[in-house]
Amino acid sequence: MSLPVEKLVELYDYLLRPVPQLVNVGLPVNILDILGTLRLALAVQQIKYNLRMKSSRMGKEGSESTSRSSYGDTALGSIWAMLVIVYGGEFFASSLTAQQPSFLTNPTGFILVAVCHYVTSLAFKFAPNTIPLEPSLNWEIPLSLLDALTRSMLLCTVSPSMILGHKSASVNNSSTALLLTSTIMANAGFFIANTFSMLSPEGWSVTTPPELLPYGWTSLDLLSAPLITSIYATLTRSQTVFSHLHSASLGQSLNGTTFDSFGDKHQSVPIRSPNDGAFDQESARAICAMIMSVLFVGRTWKNYGYQAYKGQQTLKLTSKEKTQ
Repeated sequence: MSLPVEKLVELYDYLLRPVPQLVNVGLPVNILDILGTLRLALAVQQIKYNLRMKSSRMGKEGSESTSRSSYGDTALGSIWAMLVIVYGGEFFASSLTAQQPSFLTNPTGFILVAVCHYVTSLAFKFAPNTIPLEPSLNWEIPLSLLDALTRSMLLCTVSPSMILGHKSASVNNSSTALLLTSTIMANAGFFIANTFSMLSPEGWSVTTPPELLPYGWTSLDLLSAPLITSIYATLTRSQTVFSHLHSASLGQSLNGTTFDSFGDKHQSVPIRSPNDGAFDQESARAICAMIMSVLFVGRTWKNYGYQAYKGQQTLKLTSKEKTQ
């Protein structure tokens, strides 16, 4: 195991430890749960703020100098939208696989979402300099690394467990079920929230979500879900299809015959077991987190680094033309 993978495994071990003080009051949450929910609460605040400012500039919501405390809808509406984003995917995935969703018997998630919403709301209102009103490169780079950790946890642990632990053999060994569940779990929440405009300052209305607009299918969140789960399942040889794929990637054919990089056959070597050469789950998740980090940081640089640089260059050229 390489050093970066070992360090990431150790980091996950630390972040997934339950917080003793919260466990004592009946809230079995870990550090990663808290950081991930705070991150989501911040993102929701930023989205609603940006939508409010756009609406103000269009003259629909009054002056652009609208106070920080009055923007957006009610606290209950924001909490509801966050719950839909968090549990929307699980609701549909659980319905498709005939399983009980976690939120049905465990109120911990509801409490955590509500508390994190109020914390970010109070910070936004009374300490606005402590959090960014809009995404920026300096903030989004470290947050992208956090996003990679939480998204890898979802795609490599939470989502696969719904399929790999299913009581039906036809489901737990189905690669289609595994990848479809992963995609739904990662995207259905925001898909529902966007469809009903839950974060809009003008109230709810049915609209076309970004995923269904032209080139919406190229969204990184949409494409990365099946990709990362496939990599994880291949590294851990979780299902028959991915076990064969793992063997093929090592130059081992399905019938036990090996090939070198030029396609020359060598002597037959029987596959000893389905787990032969498989990574453990923690190491595979750490590798997937490293891949997600590269993808998310690249997206952040594209959106807030490169695009901002292009915008500055355009403004300089425009100013220069006006002075000539």
